[in-house]
Amino acid sequence: MRLPRVVSRALLPFAGRLPVPILSGENRGRLWSVASAGSGYATGLRSSEQMRVFASLVQPGDSVWDVGAHHGYMTLCAAQRAGASGRVFAFEPSVENRALLNRHLAWNGVGNAQVSPLALSDFEGQTTFGGDGTSKMLALGGGDEVVSVTRGASLIQAGACEPPTVMKIDVEGAEGGVLRGMGKTIPTHARILAAIHSYAAFVECCAALRGVGFRLLTSVGLQDCLSSGRWNGDPDLLALGQSCSLDELDPCVRSYVVMG
Repeated sequence: MRLPRVVSRALLPFAGRLPVPILSGENRGRLWSVASAGSGYATGLRSSEQMRVFASLVQPGDSVWDVGAHHGYMTLCAAQRAGASGRVFAFEPSVENRALLNRHLAWNGVGNAQVSPLALSDFEGQTTFGGDGTSKMLALGGGDEVVSVTRGASLIQAGACEPPTVMKIDVEGAEGGVLRGMGKTIPTHARILAAIHSYAAFVECCAALRGVGFRLLTSVGLQDCLSSGRWNGDPDLLALGQSCSLDELDPCVRSYVVMG
Protein backbone atom coordinates (compact mmCIF):
# COMPACT_ATOMS: atom_id res chain seq x y z
CA MET A 1 0.00 0.00 0.00
CA ARG A 2 1.33 3.43 -0.94
CA LEU A 3 1.13 6.04 1.81
CA PRO A 4 -0.22 9.51 0.99
CA ARG A 5 2.61 11.88 0.12
CA VAL A 6 1.94 14.13 3.14
CA VAL A 7 2.31 11.08 5.44
CA SER A 8 5.45 9.89 3.64
CA ARG A 9 7.04 13.31 4.05
CA ALA A 10 6.22 13.36 7.77
CA LEU A 11 7.83 9.93 8.28
CA LEU A 12 10.89 10.68 6.12
CA PRO A 13 13.14 12.01 8.92
CA PHE A 14 12.73 8.70 10.78
CA ALA A 15 12.36 6.05 8.07
CA GLY A 16 14.99 7.74 5.94
CA ARG A 17 17.66 6.90 8.52
CA LEU A 18 16.86 3.18 8.75
CA PRO A 19 18.89 1.03 6.32
CA VAL A 20 17.96 -2.39 4.94
CA PRO A 21 19.96 -4.57 2.52
CA ILE A 22 18.73 -4.91 -1.06
CA LEU A 23 17.89 -8.60 -1.45
CA SER A 24 18.53 -9.34 -5.14
CA GLY A 25 19.39 -7.92 -8.53
CA GLU A 26 22.20 -5.64 -9.67
CA ASN A 27 22.32 -3.83 -6.29
CA ARG A 28 22.15 -6.95 -4.14
CA GLY A 29 23.69 -6.47 -0.69
CA ARG A 30 23.81 -2.69 -0.86
CA LEU A 31 22.09 -0.66 1.84
CA TRP A 32 18.84 1.14 1.08
CA SER A 33 16.54 3.31 3.15
CA VAL A 34 13.30 2.01 4.63
CA ALA A 35 11.72 5.27 3.46
CA SER A 36 12.30 4.19 -0.15
CA ALA A 37 12.02 0.42 0.28
CA GLY A 38 8.66 -0.04 -1.47
CA SER A 39 7.92 -0.56 -5.16
CA GLY A 40 10.52 -3.33 -5.39
CA TYR A 41 13.56 -1.29 -4.39
CA ALA A 42 14.51 -3.26 -1.26
CA THR A 43 13.67 -6.63 -2.82
CA GLY A 44 15.74 -5.80 -5.91
CA LEU A 45 12.81 -6.52 -8.20
CA ARG A 46 12.30 -2.89 -9.22
CA SER A 47 12.58 -2.61 -13.03
CA SER A 48 14.74 -5.74 -13.00
CA GLU A 49 14.96 -6.10 -16.80
CA GLN A 50 15.81 -2.43 -17.24
CA MET A 51 18.46 -2.73 -14.53
CA ARG A 52 20.10 -5.69 -16.29
CA VAL A 53 20.22 -3.75 -19.55
CA PHE A 54 21.59 -0.63 -17.86
CA ALA A 55 24.24 -2.61 -15.98
CA SER A 56 25.34 -4.27 -19.23
CA LEU A 57 25.93 -0.86 -20.83
CA VAL A 58 28.32 0.35 -18.12
CA GLN A 59 31.94 -0.78 -18.30
CA PRO A 60 34.94 -0.08 -16.03
CA GLY A 61 36.23 3.44 -16.59
CA ASP A 62 32.98 4.80 -18.03
CA SER A 63 31.72 8.32 -17.38
CA VAL A 64 28.06 7.78 -16.48
CA TRP A 65 25.43 10.49 -16.29
CA ASP A 66 22.35 9.54 -14.27
CA VAL A 67 19.87 12.26 -15.22
CA GLY A 68 16.88 12.12 -12.90
CA ALA A 69 18.75 10.10 -10.29
CA HIS A 70 15.87 10.04 -7.76
CA HIS A 71 17.14 8.14 -4.69
CA GLY A 72 20.15 6.66 -6.45
CA TYR A 73 19.10 3.11 -7.36
CA MET A 74 20.77 3.31 -10.76
CA THR A 75 23.55 5.53 -9.44
CA LEU A 76 24.62 2.74 -7.08
CA CYS A 77 24.64 0.24 -9.93
CA ALA A 78 26.59 2.57 -12.23
CA ALA A 79 29.18 3.38 -9.56
CA GLN A 80 29.88 -0.29 -8.94
CA ARG A 81 30.07 -1.14 -12.65
CA ALA A 82 32.23 1.86 -13.61
CA GLY A 83 34.69 1.08 -10.81
CA ALA A 84 37.45 3.18 -9.34
CA SER A 85 38.61 4.29 -12.80
CA GLY A 86 35.12 5.50 -13.73
CA ARG A 87 32.94 8.39 -12.66
CA VAL A 88 29.21 8.86 -12.11
CA PHE A 89 27.46 12.23 -12.30
CA ALA A 90 24.02 12.05 -10.66
CA PHE A 91 21.59 14.90 -11.42
CA GLU A 92 18.65 15.31 -9.03
CA PRO A 93 16.95 18.72 -8.50
CA SER A 94 14.62 17.71 -5.64
CA VAL A 95 15.97 18.52 -2.17
CA GLU A 96 14.08 15.58 -0.59
CA ASN A 97 15.16 13.09 -3.23
CA ARG A 98 18.73 14.32 -3.10
CA ALA A 99 18.91 13.82 0.69
CA LEU A 100 18.19 10.10 0.28
CA LEU A 101 20.44 9.88 -2.77
CA ASN A 102 23.38 11.25 -0.79
CA ARG A 103 22.57 9.01 2.17
CA HIS A 104 22.51 5.88 0.01
CA LEU A 105 25.87 6.76 -1.52
CA ALA A 106 27.37 7.40 1.92
CA TRP A 107 25.98 4.21 3.44
CA ASN A 108 27.51 2.18 0.62
CA GLY A 109 30.87 3.93 0.65
CA VAL A 110 30.55 5.17 -2.92
CA GLY A 111 33.49 7.42 -3.73
CA ASN A 112 33.26 7.74 -7.50
CA ALA A 113 29.90 9.57 -7.73
CA GLN A 114 29.22 13.31 -7.79
CA VAL A 115 25.71 14.56 -6.97
CA SER A 116 24.42 17.73 -8.64
CA PRO A 117 21.26 19.72 -7.74
CA LEU A 118 20.91 20.92 -11.33
CA ALA A 119 18.13 19.95 -13.74
CA LEU A 120 19.28 19.37 -17.31
CA SER A 121 17.37 20.71 -20.31
CA ASP A 122 17.91 22.84 -23.43
CA PHE A 123 17.93 26.22 -21.65
CA GLU A 124 19.74 28.05 -18.85
CA GLY A 125 17.92 29.61 -15.93
CA GLN A 126 15.48 28.68 -13.20
CA THR A 127 12.04 27.10 -13.11
CA THR A 128 9.71 25.33 -10.70
CA PHE A 129 10.01 21.62 -9.99
CA GLY A 130 7.73 19.12 -8.29
CA GLY A 131 4.28 17.64 -8.68
CA ASP A 132 1.45 15.91 -6.85
CA GLY A 133 2.49 12.30 -7.51
CA THR A 134 5.15 10.14 -5.87
CA SER A 135 8.76 11.25 -5.54
CA LYS A 136 9.50 9.39 -8.80
CA MET A 137 7.07 11.62 -10.73
CA LEU A 138 8.40 15.09 -9.97
CA ALA A 139 9.00 17.18 -13.08
CA LEU A 140 10.11 20.55 -14.42
CA GLY A 141 7.31 23.09 -14.38
CA GLY A 142 5.45 21.37 -11.54
CA GLY A 143 5.28 22.07 -7.82
CA ASP A 144 6.76 25.11 -6.12
CA GLU A 145 10.41 24.19 -5.56
CA VAL A 146 12.62 26.55 -7.59
CA VAL A 147 15.57 24.80 -9.23
CA SER A 148 18.43 25.81 -11.50
CA VAL A 149 18.47 24.45 -15.04
CA THR A 150 21.39 24.14 -17.43
CA ARG A 151 22.46 22.44 -20.65
CA GLY A 152 24.66 19.40 -20.41
CA ALA A 153 26.87 20.91 -23.11
CA SER A 154 27.51 23.92 -20.86
CA LEU A 155 28.77 21.68 -18.05
CA ILE A 156 31.13 19.87 -20.40
CA GLN A 157 32.44 23.08 -21.96
CA ALA A 158 33.05 24.53 -18.47
CA GLY A 159 34.94 21.40 -17.41
CA ALA A 160 32.43 20.68 -14.62
CA CYS A 161 31.67 17.18 -15.92
CA GLU A 162 33.36 14.69 -18.19
CA PRO A 163 31.44 13.91 -21.40
CA PRO A 164 29.20 10.88 -20.83
CA THR A 165 30.02 7.50 -22.32
CA VAL A 166 26.78 6.19 -20.77
CA MET A 167 23.62 8.15 -20.02
CA LYS A 168 20.45 7.11 -18.27
CA ILE A 169 17.68 9.72 -18.63
CA ASP A 170 14.36 9.53 -16.80
CA VAL A 171 12.85 13.00 -16.29
CA GLU A 172 9.11 12.49 -16.66
CA GLY A 173 8.72 13.40 -20.32
CA ALA A 174 11.43 16.07 -20.60
CA GLU A 175 14.06 13.69 -22.03
CA GLY A 176 14.04 15.48 -25.38
CA GLY A 177 15.12 18.73 -23.73
CA VAL A 178 18.01 16.95 -21.99
CA LEU A 179 19.21 15.50 -25.30
CA ARG A 180 18.89 18.79 -27.18
CA GLY A 181 20.88 20.46 -24.41
CA MET A 182 23.72 17.99 -24.94
CA GLY A 183 24.10 19.02 -28.58
CA LYS A 184 27.10 17.35 -30.20
CA THR A 185 29.05 16.91 -26.97
CA ILE A 186 28.08 13.24 -26.54
CA PRO A 187 30.97 10.96 -27.62
CA THR A 188 30.41 8.75 -30.67
CA HIS A 189 30.90 5.61 -28.56
CA ALA A 190 28.25 6.61 -25.99
CA ARG A 191 25.28 4.46 -24.98
CA ILE A 192 22.04 6.15 -23.89
CA LEU A 193 19.03 4.60 -22.15
CA ALA A 194 16.05 6.96 -22.07
CA ALA A 195 12.67 6.37 -20.41
CA ILE A 196 9.92 7.43 -22.83
CA HIS A 197 6.74 8.74 -21.21
CA SER A 198 4.61 9.55 -24.26
CA TYR A 199 4.53 9.41 -28.05
CA ALA A 200 5.37 13.11 -28.20
CA ALA A 201 8.45 12.49 -26.04
CA PHE A 202 9.41 9.58 -28.30
CA VAL A 203 9.32 11.84 -31.37
CA GLU A 204 11.40 14.50 -29.59
CA CYS A 205 14.04 12.02 -28.45
CA CYS A 206 14.30 10.37 -31.87
CA ALA A 207 14.79 13.74 -33.58
CA ALA A 208 17.47 14.83 -31.09
CA LEU A 209 19.37 11.54 -31.25
CA ARG A 210 19.20 11.07 -34.99
CA GLY A 211 20.36 14.65 -35.39
CA VAL A 212 23.72 13.69 -33.84
CA GLY A 213 24.03 10.37 -35.65
CA PHE A 214 22.83 7.87 -33.04
CA ARG A 215 21.22 4.55 -33.91
CA LEU A 216 17.98 3.78 -32.10
CA LEU A 217 16.72 0.51 -30.64
CA THR A 218 13.29 0.00 -29.07
CA SER A 219 12.55 -2.19 -26.06
CA VAL A 220 9.68 -4.68 -26.11
CA GLY A 221 7.61 -2.32 -23.99
CA LEU A 222 8.22 0.57 -26.37
CA GLN A 223 7.40 -1.61 -29.37
CA ASP A 224 4.07 -2.51 -27.72
CA CYS A 225 3.22 1.14 -27.09
CA LEU A 226 4.04 2.14 -30.66
CA SER A 227 2.10 -0.71 -32.23
CA SER A 228 -0.99 -0.36 -30.01
CA GLY A 229 -1.08 3.44 -29.94
CA ARG A 230 -1.65 3.23 -26.17
CA TRP A 231 1.08 4.42 -23.83
CA ASN A 232 1.75 2.18 -20.85
CA GLY A 233 4.40 3.25 -18.35
CA ASP A 234 7.76 4.62 -19.43
CA PRO A 235 9.41 2.03 -21.72
CA ASP A 236 13.02 2.38 -22.80
CA LEU A 237 14.66 3.70 -25.93
CA LEU A 238 18.29 2.65 -26.37
CA ALA A 239 20.59 4.84 -28.46
CA LEU A 240 24.08 3.90 -29.64
CA GLY A 241 26.74 6.26 -30.94
CA GLN A 242 28.21 5.75 -34.39
CA SER A 243 31.26 3.85 -33.18
CA CYS A 244 29.30 1.42 -30.97
CA SER A 245 29.06 -2.10 -32.34
CA LEU A 246 25.76 -3.93 -32.11
CA ASP A 247 27.73 -7.16 -31.86
CA GLU A 248 29.24 -6.02 -28.57
CA LEU A 249 25.87 -5.67 -26.85
CA ASP A 250 25.05 -8.01 -23.99
CA PRO A 251 22.55 -10.83 -24.76
CA CYS A 252 20.00 -9.14 -22.47
CA VAL A 253 19.65 -6.38 -25.11
CA ARG A 254 18.85 -8.75 -27.96
CA SER A 255 15.11 -8.24 -27.55
CA TYR A 256 15.58 -4.59 -28.57
CA VAL A 257 14.74 -3.86 -32.20
CA VAL A 258 16.85 -1.57 -34.37
CA MET A 259 14.73 1.23 -35.84
CA GLY A 260 14.96 1.87 -39.56
